[in-house]
Amino acid sequence: MENKGRLNHIESIRAFAALSVALFHFTNYHNGQRFLFESETVRSVFVYGAQGVELFYAISGFIIPYSLYRGRYQIKHYFHYLGKRLSRLFPPYFATILLITLVSFALTTYLWGGNYDFQWRKIIANAFFAVDFIAAFDGLSAYFPDGGWINPIFKTLKVEFQFYLLIGLLFPLINKKRWILLVFTALMLVLGVYTQNANTVLVNAPFFLIGIAAFYIYEEGWSWQNSLVILASFITLFQFYVLQDFIVGVLAFLLISFLPTRFGFLKFTGKISYSYYLIHGLTGGWFLYFTSDTYLWKEIPALMVIFALMISWLGAFLMYFCIEKPSLIISKKIKYKP
Repeated sequence: MENKGRLNHIESIRAFAALSVALFHFTNYHNGQRFLFESETVRSVFVYGAQGVELFYAISGFIIPYSLYRGRYQIKHYFHYLGKRLSRLFPPYFATILLITLVSFALTTYLWGGNYDFQWRKIIANAFFAVDFIAAFDGLSAYFPDGGWINPIFKTLKVEFQFYLLIGLLFPLINKKRWILLVFTALMLVLGVYTQNANTVLVNAPFFLIGIAAFYIYEEGWSWQNSLVILASFITLFQFYVLQDFIVGVLAFLLISFLPTRFGFLKFTGKISYSYYLIHGLTGGWFLYFTSDTYLWKEIPALMVIFALMISWLGAFLMYFCIEKPSLIISKKIKYKP
């Protein structure tokens, strides 16, 4: 790899992942009556953009161990580490929940003349990634009758959150004894295969493990342990997952390991990619909704997708500077005690 210690290429990969997911959502947009793209062939091609989520998982598998390794992290720093991660994760996430709620309230009340139900318990369950946990227990479901994710992408952040909790506990072990990484890999892959009905860090373990192995190859070069982790993850994806999961796993490893270039626009888009991922449905999605009776929507849908991508970029830009960037500053102020 090039640019060791700078990781400029990671921002480009993040941008690619975020834009891929947005393209999937916009090209498959349905306004309740018809699809933006009537061609099923076009929609089926861009369905693969949804795999950008798995690409994000592989990036996290790489970048979190990278930051822990460079910060000389130890298990005694666990709560400082959580403070650093959650101070970056939660402010933009909470802001997105608030914006979705306020926009829904305003549209329902002032545009459609209805009464908006705030569903506070649903908001709380989403805010702390507890929706699936509550749904698994009838007793808890009785106290949270609304249920469901406010936005489908929130359940992918739940997986990221689980990875943060797990890697903070295990990294000191796998970094000290590499055979523990092999045991961890085998355990995660087996549990993932046998729990595929649940969307958890276990099911998505191959992508995180590919990122972890790519990190160790980046820092230390190839070894038989790192090669075995990569090979086991690829075999698991090929044998037990759908073909596109295997393809994105290979692509993620190649991009993380060998992408040497950086592009100014992609670099900045990668920097705001978390905000973009969070807000593109609110900005680009509502744009497509309110323009669904226009000539361009019906006759030039590709142009409408470009507009939706641009509007989402502007929304992410504002989110980044108003919410995400201040939270990054707070995160950097949390230091591991020597």
